[in-house]
Amino acid sequence: MSEQPNGQANVPDEESWLEVECDIPGIPPLYGFLQLCADRRFHQAIQQTFQNDAGLMSPEHYWIHADAGGTPKMECQRTAPDYCYYTKKVRLMGWSAHGNICGGFGDDVPDDVIRRALYVVARRREEDYPEASHYIYFATLVKKGDEEKAVVHCLKHEKGR
Repeated sequence: MSEQPNGQANVPDEESWLEVECDIPGIPPLYGFLQLCADRRFHQAIQQTFQNDAGLMSPEHYWIHADAGGTPKMECQRTAPDYCYYTKKVRLMGWSAHGNICGGFGDDVPDDVIRRALYVVARRREEDYPEASHYIYFATLVKKGDEEKAVVHCLKHEKGR
C-alpha cells in the first residue's frame, strides 16, 4: 500500500487511521438547541441572534443540527432535538432556514416559499416540545443602496421568560 506525504495510506482500511492528539474540550453545560441549514453563509448571523435572544454566553452552550434546507427539510430528523429536549432537558430551541438560494430547496425556490415552510414546521416543533421557549429565524440578503446585507427575521415564543 502506498503512503501519502502525511503518513496516511491512500486506501483506507481498518489499519490506516492517523492519530492526532488534541486538547480535551470538556463537557460544557447544554442549555439550547439550534437547527440550521448546512449552508454556512448565514450561520454566524443566526447563531449570534439565537445566543442573544436565548441569553446564552457561548456557542458551546447549545447543540447545532445542520442539514440542507434547515428546519423545513429536517422535519423527520428527530434524534437530535429529542435527545436535547427529553434527555438533556434543553428548554431553549431554535429553528431556522435561509433564502437567497438554498440548496435544500433548489436554486429557483423564492424566499417567501422557504420562509412559509419554516414557519409551518417550527410551529409543529412548538407543539412537539411544549415546555421550551422557541426562536424561529429566517435569514436572507437585502440590498441597501449598492450593498447587500444579511438580515435575520425573528419570531419568538418564550415560555416563562
